[in-house]
Amino acid sequence: MTIHNKQIYFSKLNVKIFIAIVIIFCLINKSTRKIIIENFHDFKNYTLIQLSGKSSISKYNQFHIDNIKSINKIILSDRNGNVITLKKKNKPLTNWTVNNKFNVRNDAIETLLSTANTIRIKKPVAKNAEKKVIDFIITSGVKITFFNNDTKIQSYTIGSNTSNHLGNFMLLENTSQPFEVHIPTHYGFLSPRYGIQNNSLDINSWRSHNVFNYSANSIYKIQYISKNNNSSYTLFTDSLKILNYKNQPIKFDTIKVFNLLNSFSSLNCETYKNNIDDFINMKPDECLIVNSDTLKIFNILNDSIQNNDELNFNVNRKYAILNNKDLMLIQDYVFNKVLININELIE
Repeated sequence: MTIHNKQIYFSKLNVKIFIAIVIIFCLINKSTRKIIIENFHDFKNYTLIQLSGKSSISKYNQFHIDNIKSINKIILSDRNGNVITLKKKNKPLTNWTVNNKFNVRNDAIETLLSTANTIRIKKPVAKNAEKKVIDFIITSGVKITFFNNDTKIQSYTIGSNTSNHLGNFMLLENTSQPFEVHIPTHYGFLSPRYGIQNNSLDINSWRSHNVFNYSANSIYKIQYISKNNNSSYTLFTDSLKILNYKNQPIKFDTIKVFNLLNSFSSLNCETYKNNIDDFINMKPDECLIVNSDTLKIFNILNDSIQNNDELNFNVNRKYAILNNKDLMLIQDYVFNKVLININELIE
């Protein structure tokens, strides 16, 4: 093949490749095209800045933390005075606590640590937008600081989400240059991954949802109390007996009892609520006592809770108070297996 023929061949090949790219580009959906175009422009701008030698991005102003295993304390604080302190423990099942009071949800801390490791600077904030971004960070930002014991590893303030909702504006401590920060493989803004909702922190978003976590051999007593006394009972495991509400022993189905005893591991509530004062003096519809833990249950009469679109309207729920301290929503699907009356245990 002559040089001239090769040129013609590669020219035709390039045209075919270009046409194929255009066809593929047209076939993908609009949102994907938008992301491709945006990322292309970001890459182009980043490359031009790097080539010009004027980049404000350097190894000295990176947000991510390479060694997240060294992190054993994290402090978050919002502009409303809410402070969340997460501390690592040396126990395998409950590794972190929040404000020295509650165990932390495993998925919440794993998401936060993964975020701390995988965030990257996307680009500097444009000069004409800097003041607005910084003003928001100063007035409404949430500061997060990572520690190894008492040694500070990293600290920055998280601002509003970017206009395309693919990241957040952030400002490193003791600096004046804000950046757009994102996770390259994540499509969505980052603040929820830090437990931030509406620029505010809530301890309940970090708390473990665990209500009961008993193995069968650790249970020595179960007491179920209903408004209908005939349905109530007390189960003792030391000699395996069940008493009715008159303290009279009854015959029971051993398999059903063992199934009940094996149903108290990893029982979780759906969410915590803050209006405990509305219920604290009410008589519960049901009460479940396991060893020394008491769960008071209240039926939901207001359909607006059951049909709330933010929750799942197909899921039936009840209010519950654990040990007169915490109000929560529990799902029937989860708790029906332990909220059983005496008639479900008899032979």
